[in-house]
Amino acid sequence: MTRIDGILARARLATERTAPRDIVDTVSYATAHAVQPSDAHPRPAASGRRRDAQEAAEDLRALCETLVSHTPAHEIADFVTEQIPEPRSALILACVLQMTDTDDGARFWWQYAAGAGQPAAAYCLYLHHLAVGEDAPAHWWHQQTDDVKPPPPPPASTPRPGAVQEWAPALNPVTSTSTTTILRILRHLAKQTVRDRTTAVTRLMAYIPTAVTVGYLREPDMELPLPGDDFAQRVKDLLAAAACRPDVLPVRTSQAEQDLDLLQQAASH
Repeated sequence: MTRIDGILARARLATERTAPRDIVDTVSYATAHAVQPSDAHPRPAASGRRRDAQEAAEDLRALCETLVSHTPAHEIADFVTEQIPEPRSALILACVLQMTDTDDGARFWWQYAAGAGQPAAAYCLYLHHLAVGEDAPAHWWHQQTDDVKPPPPPPASTPRPGAVQEWAPALNPVTSTSTTTILRILRHLAKQTVRDRTTAVTRLMAYIPTAVTVGYLREPDMELPLPGDDFAQRVKDLLAAAACRPDVLPVRTSQAEQDLDLLQQAASH
């Protein structure tokens, strides 16, 4: 289990659920949550909704940046077919699309990953709908979560003799800290620090949105992105090429040390 998976363990999809028509019954939900005239305060409510949406957008951005930055390349390059990624890969590729404001493709890849048991994808969908003001779908996705532990991961490979195991946020599970607390820390760090992205992330962000857009033009009736028969190989080639050159992101800086200390302190409370 990666550290991020541990952080988002609370976003585990409920195993028994029935999806209402059109995801949620927006009429019944709106009726049930309608504000009575005597209690109505339009301006504060609107202001609060905007603030919640803004915070959700910032949380989603911080979460996507963290997932993409700390997921091993071999998991990103894991595909079922030439056009369809494995669920874990779909989660990360959706985050890449979100980071480039390609929301439609991101949403469908998250739905695919969430349906296949990726808890972080369900939480991304919750934040996504909240960020665009779609409270009913956000409420529905949030209702799909419970505190059941995620399924056990496959056995970890034995590290090579002499290999240095560096601590990284994506490689260590956190179960004692709530998801919202971690996201608040990540959001704070994102506001305080500007970081260069790795070569791999930069190349994925340059290629994937265009490939997905072309795929939608080619297959306009498909909701799940189908970027083309060479998509999987192109992603693998980009990651392999990026691995052959140094990243622009330093291996360790004093600011990075402070960030890791904050995360570790949060995990200990």
